[in-house]
This record gives sequence, C-alpha cells and structure tokens, in this order.
Amino acid sequence: NVFDGIVVERHLEQGTMSCRITGSQVELEVPLTRVDSESPIRVGIRAGDILVATSPPQGLSARNLIAGAVTKLEQRDVTVIAHVDCGVVFEVHLTPGAVRALQLTAGSRVWLVIKTYSCRVLR
Repeated sequence: NVFDGIVVERHLEQGTMSCRITGSQVELEVPLTRVDSESPIRVGIRAGDILVATSPPQGLSARNLIAGAVTKLEQRDVTVIAHVDCGVVFEVHLTPGAVRALQLTAGSRVWLVIKTYSCRVLR
C-alpha cells in the first residue's frame, strides 16, 4: 500500500502528523517528519501490518481506525489477500484462519486498524 497525500496538520506534542490521501477523505496519522503542513507526502503501509475488525474497536493505542468494506478476497498459498475499500483501496494480508474466524466475504463491513509507526513516510 503506497499512497500519495498531503500533510494536513503537524502535532509536535504527539510526535505525529495527519495526512489526507489524495483523491479521498481518508486521513492517516503518521510519524512526525521534517515536512511542512500542506506539503505533498507519500506513505507506505505493509499489507501484513494492517489489522481487521468486524466491529468498531475501542480502547486502542493505534491511531488509525478506518471503516470500509471488503471488495475482494483471493487466496494465494497460505495468505488471503483482502481488498478493502475505505474511499481508497487497501490491500490487507490475512491468514485463512482469520478470514474464517471473522466470517469475511465480499461486502463485509470492516474496520482497519493501523498503528502510526506502521505508516512509513517515503521520500
């Protein structure tokens, strides 16, 4: 997952900054770097670093909680690749056991959970 975006706000006291993914309303809280507000940014997130929940999680340290819907599930060997549309499409890697336990199918409403430090600011 590599997304272009723009820095919306810097949160010096929190050590983070908010960025909006280009062409969407999706905002991510990412680690603070030396870029100014309104600057273009590129963010990378490993597909295996994204957690999936079937109900809105509460009481998490993760700063990014994004609602979406599964659009496609495809199994490749021991990995299931889920495509989740949240206004932009995220690719998420899951185990077949996780897909069964969560009863995921195309159309399932889900919430993606992404830690701030799972978001890599790319230059």
